[in-house]
Amino acid sequence: MDLKKIKALLEKYYSGDTTLDEEKILREYFSSDIIDKELIADKDIFLYQIHENDKADSVPDISNKIWSTLNGIEIDNTKKFYDLRYLFLRIAAGVVILTGSFFLLKNQVFKKDQNFQFTDTYENPELAYQQAKETLLYVSAMLNNGVDHMEPIQKISEGTQKLNALSSFNKGLKELSPISKYSLADKYIKQ
Repeated sequence: MDLKKIKALLEKYYSGDTTLDEEKILREYFSSDIIDKELIADKDIFLYQIHENDKADSVPDISNKIWSTLNGIEIDNTKKFYDLRYLFLRIAAGVVILTGSFFLLKNQVFKKDQNFQFTDTYENPELAYQQAKETLLYVSAMLNNGVDHMEPIQKISEGTQKLNALSSFNKGLKELSPISKYSLADKYIKQ
């Protein structure tokens, strides 16, 4: 076979433009014993393809068996009926729960004639005031203890605020970017 024709077919093959007949010609050429020394590296590719095609041909085709089995299966209509019945039961249960919750909340929570009477836990108001003050101081101390761990983060934010001054420097550099066009022109002037 003509070496120029094989090289042209190889170029078409690597660019993905060959037809099946042209690929068959290439496989036949590379499966023969007479191959040009320049094309020895390509021989392995085509021999691998021939080997893989042979393996694929040896796999039995079971698609007909699958289709015949699928066609032989009868659809059970009673199952569909049960599925629909369970669907309606689920919906009905949800509606019952929602309406029951509504009426329960309406009767318990939204009663207008219900009066709440608060009673003091301390008879002495000064003792109650002192206890409330101690409790609020304790809560305040715990919150301050949690905030103490935030100091390193505040230091980081202060450092980043100092770096914001560099953004104005960056704006100045952007304004100087047209000067780079002049340096291109400078190249041509020196010549």
